[in-house]
Formats: sequence, C-alpha cells, structure tokens
Amino acid sequence: MLKFKSLISTAIFASISFNALAWGMSETVSGVVTCGKKPLANVVVSDGYNCTATDDQGRYTLQKNDRATNITVSTPAGYLPGVDQYNRPTFFIPVEDGRTDYSFNLIKNKKNDKKHVFMTQADIQVVNEDELGLFDEQVADAREHFKQFNKQDVFGIDCGDVVGDHPELYESSLRHRSGFGFPIYIINGNHDMQYYGPTHETSKARFEKAIGPTNYSFNRGDVHYVAIDNVFYIGRDYFYMGYVDEQTFDWLRQDLSYVPEGSTVVMFMHIPLSTTAEAQPFRYDSSSISKQTVNARHLLELMKPYNTHFITGHMHTSRNVEFSDNAYEHNTPGSCGMWWDIDMCADGTPQGYGVYTVDGPDVKWYFKSKGHDRDYQMRIYAPGASKEHPTDLIANIWNADPKWKIEWLEDGVVMGEMTQFDGKDPLAVERTADKSNLRYSWIGPHVTSHIYRATPVNPQAKLSVRATDRFGNVYTQDL
Repeated sequence: MLKFKSLISTAIFASISFNALAWGMSETVSGVVTCGKKPLANVVVSDGYNCTATDDQGRYTLQKNDRATNITVSTPAGYLPGVDQYNRPTFFIPVEDGRTDYSFNLIKNKKNDKKHVFMTQADIQVVNEDELGLFDEQVADAREHFKQFNKQDVFGIDCGDVVGDHPELYESSLRHRSGFGFPIYIINGNHDMQYYGPTHETSKARFEKAIGPTNYSFNRGDVHYVAIDNVFYIGRDYFYMGYVDEQTFDWLRQDLSYVPEGSTVVMFMHIPLSTTAEAQPFRYDSSSISKQTVNARHLLELMKPYNTHFITGHMHTSRNVEFSDNAYEHNTPGSCGMWWDIDMCADGTPQGYGVYTVDGPDVKWYFKSKGHDRDYQMRIYAPGASKEHPTDLIANIWNADPKWKIEWLEDGVVMGEMTQFDGKDPLAVERTADKSNLRYSWIGPHVTSHIYRATPVNPQAKLSVRATDRFGNVYTQDL
C-alpha cells in the first residue's frame, strides 16, 4: 500500500512540477473584439492559462502560454458567439504556429438574456453509431420540450464523456447534438481522455483538437458560466482521479477577478466535487479517487464569495448536494442510462436531462425524463417490492434534496412524511437480475439516497405519494 501511495504521489507532484516549468510565457498575441464594426470594451480573452481584457477600442494583448491550444473569448452579457454547422459555439480560435492575430466578432443577443434557460446532460458515452441513434431520441425529446422557451435565450451544457473511448465518433457525435436546435457547450470527461501518454498534460490533446477548449467561461445576463477540467490522468494505463490542478486554479482565479463578488456562477465539470456535503475520506485507489474531486474543499473555498451551482456528471446517477447556502452541486444522471443497455440509470433515474430557468441571479431547476411530461418526478412501489422493507410503500424521487417535502396519502388523506433511506430502486434490481439479457455483465443497481419509505396504516387503501420541491411545485403519483 505504501508503495502504491508513493506511486500516485510521485505522479501527481511530477505533473504539478511539470506544470510549473511549462507556465513560462512565449509569444504575445493580440486582436480586437467587435460586434459588427463596434469595438467592445472590457471583454475577457484567455488562452486557458492567462486572462486579459479589451480596452476602449476593443483591443487586447495577451502573453500566450507555449502550451495553449485555443484562444477564447468570454462572451459578455448581451452578446453571443457564432455557431458552426454543429450548433457548437465558436467562442474559440485554435492556436496556429506563427499566427499572432486572434480577433472575435460577436453577435448582439436579440433576446433579453436576463431571463434564459439552459439544459444539462452528461455521459452520452457512445461506442457506436447505433447508440447515437438511441441518443437521437433524447435530442428529439429535448427539442420538443424546449419549444415552450422559444422566446427566451436557450443553450445547453454537456458535462463530458462525449464518447466512450471511441474518438472516431467525435464528429458524428457533434452532428447528432446539432439536432437540439440550440448551442451546446461541452466539457471533457474521462472517456474523452487520451490514455497511455506520459503525463496528464498530454491526455486532453485529442479532445481539444476535435471538440474545443477545456477551461473557458462565458456570461448570460447576470450569471457567469465557467467550464473547468477536473479529470486528472495519473499515467498508469486507464487511471485517473478527480483533481483540479494548480494551472486550472491559477486560470480560474484570473477569470473570477473580472466577476463581482456576490454574483451567481454556474461551474460545470465532469467528476463530482463530493458525494456528500461533508468532505469524505478517500482511499488511494481508483474506485475512490475517481468518483470525487479530491481537493474539492479548496475549490469550495475559492468560490465562497459567489453563489455557485456546480453541475457535474460521471456517476450515471442523480444526486443533489447542498454544501452551504451559496454552494450547490447538481450531479447530472447519465443520458446513456445503463450504458445504452437499459433505459434507466443504476439508481432508477430515467434517461433524461436537467432544465434550468434563470431570472436575473436566481436559478430554478427540474429534471425532465425522456418520454414523459415534466410532472414525472418519481416512481412508486407497493409494499412487497423492496426486499429490505417488504411492508413499506417505496418512492424513488430522483431530483429530491433535503428541502423537498415527501408525504404519503391513504385514500386521499395525508398520513405524514416519508422516511429517507439509502437503498436500491426495485425496478433497477429487477431489470439487472438476469445477466444473460445484458450486454455488460457488470451492470447492476446502485444504492441511492433519493429513495423514501412509509409503512401504510391501511395497506388496502388507495396509496399515493405527494412530493413538494424546494420551489413549491407539487408532484403526485398514485399507486
């Protein structure tokens, strides 16, 4: 064990030392940021390592890091980047040898972005074209659902694992995403990494070339959006952890220096910060350090001056964690369900996506299950469905958090609040029991905390569950 710990520590500190050496500046690049012929002042431009802002003439100069792969513009409120044929926002320009001019022409947003809407998804993780065909079902569902917001500014956030270790599908994956009909911002995941390289620094080169930068920001209305890379490749074959390196911290401090304290910030990354509101101890093995950001408390400390929503993926399950009154994590369930084998996640959450409505600095959210209307927020089970609690009514409420109120009713009469427990969704247990029906024998149900139980007073009564979310929306389902 000591030797194993030493191996990891050596890999981490070697990479950090390498970063320190690599931060030396190289050439100066410059450009102008405009909207039509109008120069735009105070617009932040970055190379993923360093940030600067435009002057009154819309001009900037930037000492470009010699490892930079893209120059990005942090589009200000009221403006938009263009989009390419895949509806991918063109807020970045790939670095070219010998090129020193990187100018951006932005578009005036015709809609009031003080009120806007965004979608979140994670872990599409396709391994072939057939699975992209299945993904099209979610694309069509979201395109239809977001028609109700056609008078508002709409965009999407993809929290990584664009593909499942099949980079040859990158371009096709982008083409399928274009069907949403609105721009999609993308961050890299562990299955988007390039393995077997010598260092972490080489692991994202393929993603950056095919998809785009991994550290960037933009603004909509009163909200600042930030994407960071927290998938740290350790260099032992297929081995990684959740970790924010010093280079990213340094860039993030610079980016946030342009954001007033007290602002709402939405930060998206692939690996969750933590599984609970309290920092959990972790073991030095891949099953522990790959499922949380091991230095999350430092990121939370940095974000204390802001009201931050962390949006993550990776776990293929749904989890909401409230670290404090101004720090909330939304762990987005996998769009692939159980790896395109079963159309639900291992915690019983249906395939689907998050919907976030923003009004000024305020953010509200709900989960939209593919193939169901918005009110489908739970699945309930009669007594006998759960082996652990055979006499209880069971409710799996996938987007619940401690501020939800979960009650059960008998013949329409409220009997009390249900008890949260850690358990497995009965349908997920049932659908994974026969391994001969599964492509992947390792698929199985996961324990979840968004599950509730109650012992009926009259088991023969008509049983119902009523869930009231933190925003006062009421969802009811009858057994």
